[in-house]
Amino acid sequence: MNNLNCRNSNGSSCILSFVLRVILLVAAAELAAYIYHAIAGADASQLPASLLRGLVIGIGIFILFRRRKSAHAETESKENEAVVADKDDNVFNQLPNIDALTRTSNERGLTISILELMALADRYGHKLSIGMIKVDGLDTLERSAADDAMINMAGLMTESLRLPDRIGRFRDDVFMVLLPESDLEGAAIVAYRLRENLEQNKTEAYAEKVSVWIGMTEFHRGEDLQSLLDRVESAADQSRSEENGVCIMQL
Repeated sequence: MNNLNCRNSNGSSCILSFVLRVILLVAAAELAAYIYHAIAGADASQLPASLLRGLVIGIGIFILFRRRKSAHAETESKENEAVVADKDDNVFNQLPNIDALTRTSNERGLTISILELMALADRYGHKLSIGMIKVDGLDTLERSAADDAMINMAGLMTESLRLPDRIGRFRDDVFMVLLPESDLEGAAIVAYRLRENLEQNKTEAYAEKVSVWIGMTEFHRGEDLQSLLDRVESAADQSRSEENGVCIMQL
């Protein structure tokens, strides 16, 4: 009967089997009482009522255990979800080149990628442009809302880029995009697309408080990393004075 009426994957006592045993015990007790009353010559007409009481008691026990099992299962499910979430966060925290919040490259990962792309561009004459996106207004938000804003913007920018392009969180409130095989003209197209996507898809939580500024520049053969980073940051700062919030800076 246990196999037909009960499925218990954790090896604990079967509730349904337990309830059935309780009902049988109650019924047996009621039947014994009935036989005793019959032998003693007392009124035995209470047997149906006694059996009904036993059935009600069994159903009550079943409902009680069912609720407890459901509550336990729900609690266990939430605990398992929390454990999985913690494991996911720990995995990303342990990756040295990944930002744990946005799940994109961090400063270290971006720097390594830039150096690799610069080496290719310098050796083989490939085009390379980089962009910096500065986010203003995060300090006016609660911590959780600021984090949500950064996550949302990282997703929007990822959707706006080509497959070979790369994005990362360079600093707390600064993103950077790497555009291999793109000159300034191509970088300008990407910059305007990024800003449009970011502005049109702001959530209500930060729409009125957060602004983004985008600077783009192109790598030139022979220059070093610091020179390139200084120029793209200067372009991002200058974009604050531009009407469209975008600055494309040449060498």
